[in-house]
Amino acid sequence: MDIKDNAKNTDTWLRGFFILVFGVIFYFLYLVIWLLVIFQFITKLLTGELNSNLEQFSTKMTSYALQILNYITYQSEERPFPFSPFPEGNIGAQRPKLEEKSPKKSDEKERTKIKHFLDPAWFVNLSLN
Repeated sequence: MDIKDNAKNTDTWLRGFFILVFGVIFYFLYLVIWLLVIFQFITKLLTGELNSNLEQFSTKMTSYALQILNYITYQSEERPFPFSPFPEGNIGAQRPKLEEKSPKKSDEKERTKIKHFLDPAWFVNLSLN
């Protein structure tokens, strides 16, 4: 096929139209996700815990955003919601719990190693040796 045939292909133009539409939807979804992030942070700051309902909603929104990105970047031929089912996300998966622990000596040694590694003088000494 040559360029003229490609330009006349209605499937390509239809895909381009949906890329624009879902790009706009993604832009607004991006703003919604940032609002969720901010609200979840404030909730964690004030209560010390995450809002589980908001966490489930966030999972669905990020799954939908991924569904859109996969379509507009040609990673998937399936059109996102509302042309396909709304993604449920990975709600049933258990996320790792953050453990509260007291620092051990080995942790302090590791922090010291990292601190030395991040010290600019360490790089200078390394390059001079």
